[in-house]
Amino acid sequence: MMMKIDRTLEILEALASGCNPHTGELIEDDHILNHREVIRALERTISELEKNKTVPLINIDKTEIEKTILLFKSVNYNPTYNRLSYFFTKHKQFHIPVLNNDELYGKYAGYYHLHDLKNYFKRYLIENGFTSYGQIKKKTNPWDTITFFNQKKFNTLSSNSVEELKKKINEIGIQKTENLSEYIIQSRIKHFRAYEKWTEKEKKILQRALKHTNDLELLSKCFQRGKGSIESCAKKLIYEQQ
Repeated sequence: MMMKIDRTLEILEALASGCNPHTGELIEDDHILNHREVIRALERTISELEKNKTVPLINIDKTEIEKTILLFKSVNYNPTYNRLSYFFTKHKQFHIPVLNNDELYGKYAGYYHLHDLKNYFKRYLIENGFTSYGQIKKKTNPWDTITFFNQKKFNTLSSNSVEELKKKINEIGIQKTENLSEYIIQSRIKHFRAYEKWTEKEKKILQRALKHTNDLELLSKCFQRGKGSIESCAKKLIYEQQ
């Protein structure tokens, strides 16, 4: 059975926003879906699919939308395009009473079709600095342009130096050990320090290592982290030194 284009767009937009399309949970920063080129590819695909889609004329005061977004955020509830549509049409009740009791709840019930409102709020969020899942869009970092790891691979670390580097990292230990998601647990099977917060001590060790190598595969083995995490931290360190 062929998947409908609206559902296809929902899935792609969730992934491009760094969210699990089924649960709405954020995908870990080190995941391949958060890679800049992957995000651009998803956004390009979404753009192509939406080229011929039209949104019926909908007239909702911007102050009402902004007020509702603030209301959602005040109770730590992401103002996704689906939730905004449900809110204004009273399509369903929320488990947070303050949302159901607001004066704007259900104001446009019977005025607009739910499907049309979803498309409308999807565009509204994207055009106003949000992802369609109600999160503030991630800004590109100034250190993203660092080309250190795009240069020809080099490594002047001796085998003894590599072992010493591994030893220093092991001495740091692990702090994040409780309430781990299944994804983190699985990631740590391959990289023992995956999703561990970078300490100042570890950053200094990485800073020294970068003087001798740009081999991400080697650094990943030494620091027991994914390549993406190491590349991101390293680029920031290099940028701050310039």
